[in-house]
Amino acid sequence: MSSEAVIEAKNISKVYLLYNKSEDRLKQMLVPRMKRLLAPVLGSMFPRLRQDKPRFREFWALRDVSVSLMPGETLGIIGQNGSGKSTLLQIICGTLSPSAGAAYSRGRVAALLELGAGFNPDFTGRENVYLNAAIYGLSRAEIDQRMDAIIEFAEIGEHIDQPVKTYSSGMFVRLAFSVIANVDAEVLVIDEALAVGDAYFQQKCLRFLRKFQERGSIFFVSHDTGAMMSFCDRVVWLQNGTIRAQGDPKQVCEEYLAFLYQKHTGVEPETPSAASAEEAVSTEPQQGPDVGPGGTEQAYNGWGQSELPPPANDRGFGDMAAEITGCQLAGEHGQILQVVTGGETCEIACNFKANSDLESVIAGFIVKDRLGQYIFGENTFKETASSPVNMSSQSVGEARFKFIMPTLAPGTYTVVLAIAGGTLEDHVQHHWLHEAIVFHSQSEINTGVLLQIPVKSTINAALA
Repeated sequence: MSSEAVIEAKNISKVYLLYNKSEDRLKQMLVPRMKRLLAPVLGSMFPRLRQDKPRFREFWALRDVSVSLMPGETLGIIGQNGSGKSTLLQIICGTLSPSAGAAYSRGRVAALLELGAGFNPDFTGRENVYLNAAIYGLSRAEIDQRMDAIIEFAEIGEHIDQPVKTYSSGMFVRLAFSVIANVDAEVLVIDEALAVGDAYFQQKCLRFLRKFQERGSIFFVSHDTGAMMSFCDRVVWLQNGTIRAQGDPKQVCEEYLAFLYQKHTGVEPETPSAASAEEAVSTEPQQGPDVGPGGTEQAYNGWGQSELPPPANDRGFGDMAAEITGCQLAGEHGQILQVVTGGETCEIACNFKANSDLESVIAGFIVKDRLGQYIFGENTFKETASSPVNMSSQSVGEARFKFIMPTLAPGTYTVVLAIAGGTLEDHVQHHWLHEAIVFHSQSEINTGVLLQIPVKSTINAALA
């Protein structure tokens, strides 16, 4: 793999001039020029001719942003609407000029920036295929050779010969994606376009992208943190036109989610930065105080009678009106579980304390894989909806979740614990704690699936 970046943006800035009134734009064009012409002649009589004030205000869509995409890498760009994601990609693709800095690309870059970009609404689908593929450097003969494959991938049938202005948004994106999937690009730039297609087409596109990862590089913009964690090698979080964090997808996405939760609750985020946070999930089972000599498990007899062991780390966020103080994953007889095989009766217990008076307390957990993808989870809301749990300041509580552990693919898994107040639709996050518990699966799943459930299967075959 070459060490030379296939796409590089250096110190990119983009500023827009905003005017309160339309006439201010004309004044800004003419008045300073007139003053510069008259100042040498009349400047001594009218000193104000040498002075002028701007009639606009600046909006910085991007400010000093530098990113690079290496060969064979998938880079994710995440951020809220208005953070500068699309502006950055348009500059990288050459459809927008930066105010400062420069962007470079090497090889054929195919981009799907926004719905309808590069399509003539009065042309038929077939004519737009010729137009778009020609932009990417394909000859007429090469396009003719690939036309059947493009139409087959898009799955729009006879509509290929209808004007695209008659297309639905889903048909539009199918055709646009089909073109870039068949132009032999070395780099793909995709900006939220997959959110338009139906579930079937989204999965089809993702299968193509995973295959493309074997030979090319991808710039991928999405609000889907799950896709970012499972699909990308590296993630950049843009906020207000600057890079807020970049690096490991799991760490950056968790920090981004923490920011969104905090913004919703009106509390400033106090999470460790993704660049400096240490990875809490190790590759070896953690040896806790309740593992006996030789690694054999011993029952934790104090469960439910005294405080549980503290969480594995302190990577969390919330307004801290409630605080998780202890937690544990245990087996049917109270033994602490650090390794599971699937099928065991398990119980997650979580101790917490109230730092202020609380109403409608909800506790919950989520089991995640090593990439941070949510596998399963539950919360106490449905049990407490009719009789909410309220707590006074300095009181303590405990939540328990009992379940049969599913058979998970071999690997490391973590448990998120959370304490909130309110309802599922409208709540305040008091304490959300990543990697509170770490455990390992040693199942014998070898089919490539993430999780296995009990299935009774039969097969019949007729004799020849």
